Amino acid sequence: MDRYAGDTSFDYVFDIVLATGASLSNEGIRTETDSDFLLLGFSINVFTSDLFTLLFRDSNGNYFSSKPVLAQNYMGQGSAPYIFPGLPRIFPPGSSLGIGIENLSGAENTVQLLFRGKKRFVQPKPICGPDALTNRLLMRAS
Repeated sequence: MDRYAGDTSFDYVFDIVLATGASLSNEGIRTETDSDFLLLGFSINVFTSDLFTLLFRDSNGNYFSSKPVLAQNYMGQGSAPYIFPGLPRIFPPGSSLGIGIENLSGAENTVQLLFRGKKRFVQPKPICGPDALTNRLLMRAS
């Protein structure tokens, strides 16, 4: 993955207490509006029981898997997160990272997920004016 001067490590935390048998398909996290978020991986930091499923979707509604996945199959915890395969998932400013979660434990379940990635601060390119020409020439205006 390319690194940019505007990249800053950033985590989004998702906390939930699931009732017995709870199945929530429209949970999520709204990303901040100051930057893109490049999702690299996630950790399951806290759980009462690991008997729950997860189904993630990006800001366009595309799912990360064809079906919900048992939490036990995501190996990342703490400082060693599960890394999503392929390129990072990019979430535009103010978009939503969708989470479907179902409690299979037969009891109340407290869960915390930590989504790890980078905020990418990219200065928008001007459409016109003196800065537009200097951007095309890859030079800075004085």
